[in-house]
Amino acid sequence: MKKLFTLVFLFLGTYSSQAQESISKPSIFLDCQMNCFTTFLRQEHGYVDYKRERQGADVFILVTDQSASAGAREIQMIFDYEDIQITDDTIIYYRPANISEAERRDLFLKNYKKGILPALLNSDISDHIDYTVNEIKEDSVGTAEKINDPWKLWSFNLGLDLRVNGEASFNEQFYSGRFSASQIKEKYKFFVFTRYNLEQSTFTLSDGEEVKSENRRSTFFTQYVKSIGSKWSIGARAFAGSSSFGNTDFEAFFKPAIEYNVFPYSESSTKRFSFLYSLGPEYKNYTEITVFDKLEETRLRHGLDVEFISTQQWGEIEFDIEFEQYLHDLSLYSISFNPNIELNIVRGLSLELGGEISFVGDRINISKSEISDQDIILQNRQLDTNYSYFSYVGFNYRFGTRNNNIVNPRF
Repeated sequence: MKKLFTLVFLFLGTYSSQAQESISKPSIFLDCQMNCFTTFLRQEHGYVDYKRERQGADVFILVTDQSASAGAREIQMIFDYEDIQITDDTIIYYRPANISEAERRDLFLKNYKKGILPALLNSDISDHIDYTVNEIKEDSVGTAEKINDPWKLWSFNLGLDLRVNGEASFNEQFYSGRFSASQIKEKYKFFVFTRYNLEQSTFTLSDGEEVKSENRRSTFFTQYVKSIGSKWSIGARAFAGSSSFGNTDFEAFFKPAIEYNVFPYSESSTKRFSFLYSLGPEYKNYTEITVFDKLEETRLRHGLDVEFISTQQWGEIEFDIEFEQYLHDLSLYSISFNPNIELNIVRGLSLELGGEISFVGDRINISKSEISDQDIILQNRQLDTNYSYFSYVGFNYRFGTRNNNIVNPRF
């Protein structure tokens, strides 16, 4: 009899183990363009399997964010259910600026759970799901527009930076102060930014001679944009400042602008194809006489900026073409092309490449006086050139286990 009970116990234990092992959990691949708290998800929410590759995952989740009013962020979560006969879903929510990391995590998790619920309901663990619905107060419905905001959607940011470093033959000090303010609404947005930088360096050469370098830069920039329908915007930009590197004691511009976006602005977090045209006067008061024998001048300048961005399951592609030209002399113009590509080629293999190449033919601020080798090496003065470029390329191949559930924070 004792042996019989032992056999029954072993049989039930084996059956229970097999039953548990036979439960198939939905697999998830997260493509995050922001912090998605993945470590927390894997540690605390093990009812799904997290994959290292999107191929073969039951749910592909693309998470992007963009600026909203008062320093907030608009978060967009696109849920693509691969093998489930359910229409893909998109969840958009707004994350306030001044909330803690834990509150950001809880807000993300709340919307993440909404999105993966259809996959859970169509899996083997549907019988293990329970849910609660918080009480909805009648007076809480429809009050979003009645919220009293003493700041009137204005958001401010103030920052100060100080960096000091050195050694026996070198020392450097960097000072910077900045302030910005913005008000963002559906119909318009207003932004203002100001900054001052001072960088001082001292080098002691082998013969004991000291070489000093100093760069100063002040900036004031403001922009107003008004929405016109779902694809058009108009506005203006203004700038004032100075730069010891750029040979200007004072410079300023004011440029009205108009923009057309092929896609509605509501889809800009995942795709954008826009054309921005601006035109306006630029004033420059130079520190030293320029190669055009000018100490002061006002010139009319226009520009066109074409931007394309697409973030999809296969990766991300982005390119930006900028063209600027002085109208008093059409030979003074610059054009730059800035492509960036991230492609998921095959399972586990991705390609990243990009850079920028520019034709530069509009540096009217270059000093006429001869620039010393010391200033060239220390980059104290801007030099004339007819081109500039940078580039990068990289491959990444990941192989081995496809599971990504285990978290081990030791060391």
